[in-house]
Amino acid sequence: MVLGSLVVVLAVLAGAGWMAKPVWQPWWFASTLCGGHLSGGELAELLPDDERLQAGTDTFGSEQHRSLRCEIDESDGRHFALQIEAELDTGESAGPLQMEFSIPVNPRYAYPASVPGFYGKFGPVIIQTCPKLGRNSEGRARRLVTRVFAHGVERDPSPASLRTAVRIANGAGAELGCGADPLPLPDRVETTHKLALGQTEGTMCTWLSQATLPTSPSGKEWQVVAPTDEKAPITSCSLLDSGTGETVDFTAWYGDWTDKPFERLFQNNIRIPDDSRGDEALLGENLGRAKARCDGEAANFLTSSYARHDSRPVLPMSKMRPLLEAFTADQAKRRGCTGLVLPGHTVYPSRH
Repeated sequence: MVLGSLVVVLAVLAGAGWMAKPVWQPWWFASTLCGGHLSGGELAELLPDDERLQAGTDTFGSEQHRSLRCEIDESDGRHFALQIEAELDTGESAGPLQMEFSIPVNPRYAYPASVPGFYGKFGPVIIQTCPKLGRNSEGRARRLVTRVFAHGVERDPSPASLRTAVRIANGAGAELGCGADPLPLPDRVETTHKLALGQTEGTMCTWLSQATLPTSPSGKEWQVVAPTDEKAPITSCSLLDSGTGETVDFTAWYGDWTDKPFERLFQNNIRIPDDSRGDEALLGENLGRAKARCDGEAANFLTSSYARHDSRPVLPMSKMRPLLEAFTADQAKRRGCTGLVLPGHTVYPSRH
């Protein structure tokens, strides 16, 4: 009698559409995919709860020695709902971060300083140096790059996608023999902390309080956003116009892996003269690049000046160039860099 009643209840729920929402699947995926490094609770926050999904490619535990990948696919098997990759990057031209540099979209630095990464075009990105793997024959440090392609399930950084990326980075680091210290699981993403120029002491953006700044477009005071640790593989400082909310940004990218992506970024977005090799320090209408050598590898320094709703820059590059020079000099001093190469005064037109 009890069994018969249960069957009737299940039939009613199924008819009401309840069974079409497989609320169990995040925990099943967490227990069977990606080397067991995922959390069912975090997947439940990321994945749609009204759609049947299926397990996709999974190379964790396959004894691959360079890259690991796992994914959860849509029911049609042709699109993924969530894709996760962890790859050892050795600075080759087609590295794991090349797609981040196809169009100039500033990464969002929404993570605690304990997480060496950013929220990119497609989701969380974590970059870690692998001390146990040393350097290759050309002197390049080997790095583990972990990416969670979460753009299909979220629009903004979330604790769930960040914690997923950290779990995978820790698991993949152990499986690939990276040797990086395990990252702590953060409980939140960071909100933007706006500092007055006089409040930058102790951050890596103190140089902005010492620089001669142009007047902001609104005429109101500049504020500073200093979201990254000075020792991170990618560092960032931004000037924010308190009247408009627009920013101009300065980022430093350390390691030989940065050269090819920067060439792609500038070739795709700036009309570089024919006699240029494409790997030079130069200025575009919205972008500027400086270069150096740090710890035996390339470093690239970027300034960007993109208005949110206008093709014109927030500040013209003629005013950004002295600030890029000051940023580069400050970073070089902090990192012991040599061979600084700064762009000339020519501003090349945009391709778009």
